[in-house]
Amino acid sequence: MRPYIDCKNAQGERVLDFSAAGQAVDWLKRYRQEILVGGTVVIAGVAFVAVASSGGALLLVPALLLAAS
Repeated sequence: MRPYIDCKNAQGERVLDFSAAGQAVDWLKRYRQEILVGGTVVIAGVAFVAVASSGGALLLVPALLLAAS
């Protein structure tokens, strides 16, 4: 995870690290408009990908479900 954070910081992007789901949910509620579809959110070491539903809602899907077999 450290090399990923260093890379993102070098590109001028801000990387947030949440150690608890409650903190992440609070952040997601405040910044839901800024989350990009296809973006990755890591909560307590689990990677989620932001996807849009057919109704336009933003969903966080575990990255493992989207991985090719």
